[in-house]
Amino acid sequence: MAATTTKHPVVLIHGVFGYGKSRPLWNSWSPYWPEEALRGMNHRHLMVDVGALSSDHDRACEAFYQLYGGRVDYGEQHSREAGHNRYGATYESPLHPKWSASNPVHLVGHSFGGTTALELYQLVCSDFFGVGSDYRWVVSLVSIAGPLTGSTVTHLFGLHELRMMPYSLGHFIGAALGVWFKLHTDWPVLRRVFDFRMPQWQCVTTFQEIISPYGRINSSTDLAVFNILPRERMKRNARLIHMDKIFLVSVATSSHVTIPYVEVTLGALVVTLALAVAFSVIMEHTLLTTVSILSLIVFLRVLHQRVRELDYASIPSLYALLLIMRRHARTLHMIFDGFDRNLWSENDGAVNLHSMLQPWATSSDIKPSNYLADSDTESTMSTSSSVCSLLEAPETEDNLNSINRRNMSDLDPTDPAEFSKLRRGNWYVHRVEKNHMAGTHFDKDSPALFQRLFRMMANHFESAQVLHSTIPTLPPRTKSERIM
Repeated sequence: MAATTTKHPVVLIHGVFGYGKSRPLWNSWSPYWPEEALRGMNHRHLMVDVGALSSDHDRACEAFYQLYGGRVDYGEQHSREAGHNRYGATYESPLHPKWSASNPVHLVGHSFGGTTALELYQLVCSDFFGVGSDYRWVVSLVSIAGPLTGSTVTHLFGLHELRMMPYSLGHFIGAALGVWFKLHTDWPVLRRVFDFRMPQWQCVTTFQEIISPYGRINSSTDLAVFNILPRERMKRNARLIHMDKIFLVSVATSSHVTIPYVEVTLGALVVTLALAVAFSVIMEHTLLTTVSILSLIVFLRVLHQRVRELDYASIPSLYALLLIMRRHARTLHMIFDGFDRNLWSENDGAVNLHSMLQPWATSSDIKPSNYLADSDTESTMSTSSSVCSLLEAPETEDNLNSINRRNMSDLDPTDPAEFSKLRRGNWYVHRVEKNHMAGTHFDKDSPALFQRLFRMMANHFESAQVLHSTIPTLPPRTKSERIM
């Protein structure tokens, strides 16, 4: 069997309301990732704890400093524009202190962690942190059920363009969460119940500002919910750089559900026995009471064991939200040019299936001027080789790469027989019949998924990375050379 232990660390980035090693409820809650299986498969994995509702930018900054070490710096300009504190927590014991071009990482993000991984890669490429980083610091990026082109769930909560509608569902949810944020900021012991890990917003100190739709938090666009607006996500996708330098994989989920008939039957039987116990007690029927209680205890134990072993990524655990999102998407206005309601209606209970495939962008977002500027290098051109247009266009030479990518995305990147066909800069899709919990502790098959991903990284991505690093990089062409 091929190895599953990678040479370079695999960084795991959780989604909204997620967590890494620090679990809720005094660390007694279920883990987010399949930790036990991961330890047995590949000890070179690192779990980061980033803001539960923070923006991609803020979460990416937190992930960087947890890996590299130091005090989180969100950036002077960004913090000023966002209206929050510039600095966050300090990490004196970094997870990967030797992170560099010669000691790169693989990035794996689940749900919103997928776009956070994208943002982290962009910041590393541009040396945002001033440590001399570039694209060579990352080998591959894997998105599991990631909203790479956003999610229409944002519109369901009352977001309109870049504004939260006052007194909408999203506003009330945000206000309620804000109250808890204020409480656990004032009484740190409450962080053990659930910690939002958003120190940049501790500058907001009054309940009135937290609840108000015009307060700094509720009126800010520097939050996760705004980053996954499809229209805004497309604009960001059009600005991606250096995407042709790394391997790209998307694990796409589905709307398929499996009904747990055995557990449903056992549940009905337990309810029936409970009613029988109550009836026998009222009727003072000693024998019936004894038999009913003993039977109830036995079936409760069986049901408890069965429920513990349920695959929550397959059963209808998110089916209500799935149906609501499907219906709502079909009634949405034209939220971006080329929006196809039928195409975007299918989802996994949190993210539209079409959005997961890769970072889409409209042709109006990808402007030729982006590629002809004086500052252009090979890196800026990588946008066109890793982002597909949603709009159909004639089969000209300019969009042949886009057509080829659609064909190549049919390859299963986790199939060893296909390893030799995988190329940097193309998004390859591995499909699973799971809901949005795929890849987490709540997915019974997540160990098998990570085994395939680790094998892919160890046996192809890293071997290809060694070969790639030996090839000299050509200097960027000057403007006059490009014209010639």
